[in-house]
Amino acid sequence: MRTRGSRPLHPDAGARLLAKIEPDDHVELIAEAAVQVQADDDRLSRLTRDGTAQFVAARTMRRWILVERATGAVKFCTGPPCPSWMWGSPGATWPNAGWAFDVTANNRRRFGIKVFSDDDGLDRLDRLRQLITKGAAGQIKLLPEQPEVPALPDLDAAASARGAMPAQRFLPSDWRTSEEIAAAHMRALGFADAELTGGNRDGGLDVVAGTGVAQVKMQAQPVGAPQVHQLRGTRPHSPHHLFYSTSGYTTATCEAAAEIGVYLFTIGRDGTVSPVGAAAADLAEAGVHDPDAVRAVTARQIVKEYCQGVADRITAAINATDLSAPGRTGRYPGHHERALRYLHRALENLSEAPGSFESLRSTAVYYHHTELLAHVWFREMGVPYSDGERLRHEPETLDSFYG
Repeated sequence: MRTRGSRPLHPDAGARLLAKIEPDDHVELIAEAAVQVQADDDRLSRLTRDGTAQFVAARTMRRWILVERATGAVKFCTGPPCPSWMWGSPGATWPNAGWAFDVTANNRRRFGIKVFSDDDGLDRLDRLRQLITKGAAGQIKLLPEQPEVPALPDLDAAASARGAMPAQRFLPSDWRTSEEIAAAHMRALGFADAELTGGNRDGGLDVVAGTGVAQVKMQAQPVGAPQVHQLRGTRPHSPHHLFYSTSGYTTATCEAAAEIGVYLFTIGRDGTVSPVGAAAADLAEAGVHDPDAVRAVTARQIVKEYCQGVADRITAAINATDLSAPGRTGRYPGHHERALRYLHRALENLSEAPGSFESLRSTAVYYHHTELLAHVWFREMGVPYSDGERLRHEPETLDSFYG
């Protein structure tokens, strides 16, 4: 949390602050602050930013870190994150509104801190109080990477794409199944991103891909030439136009297709797709090569498998762990509850995941952040983040028991 209009911290002082953060800890809050030794409640809460806000306060999962702007001196307190008392200044306006409380440094010296809010209003002030007392589990946007948490998938690896998927076999029992047969056949030909248009018909098209479009007809009579002309005119600049029929084509249709460049295919009663004419036969034999489409489909599959893996790992880790086992109380009173909020936030993310994201990368980042959130509890409690394998194996013999 960066306060509005706050002054930058000198790089040397910033380096000293970072040096005090343990490698596996993370910062939840950074704000301008005033510090006074042995300050009483009322006097501390009335401090103003001008002249007294000579410190930057950082709240990590494990401690408060205070950096004096003038000297770069660092004070830190590993005590509880929830102060014994807090005194707000809701009557004050920005820049002097904030929360005051006392802490005890590692040298046992007691002093008071007033952390200034970033904006006016009771809601904003309460948000700051929640950050101080309960942590940033529901608001934090960036967490440090952890060795136990798999990295984001490399979507560029989709360039080494998988080959065309084999066609699925369906029986053309209705128009919808016939369209699915056509889409599967197009993917097998190399149109890796071929998808059904669904209820929103795209100019009469039933299947669309980056470099090809198709229309599917399930009717009693052979397809006539006007329907083929209509397909060709729907997207005239598409490199490939494919037509699928369960009832065949008239002679005039075959001639028109050869002239205007439409590939004709029939769908048999057993779901088999057969080319009609030399052009369709050549396409069926050679297929198409669309690296961009294959990359996109491969990337989607990579992200889909990654997101499922995140959910599986979090679930397995929880199932393999007794979250309430004795001794898992944390480093200070309230540490367990503070860390547990991260785990709860991760589970909420999984259950409330949006139906769609701006991009594949946004999807992967959302789930990666979710797993890092879950990992915070395991990290802070010193519990192994299990991938579901048993943490211990019962010995079968005395020899195995004594190793």
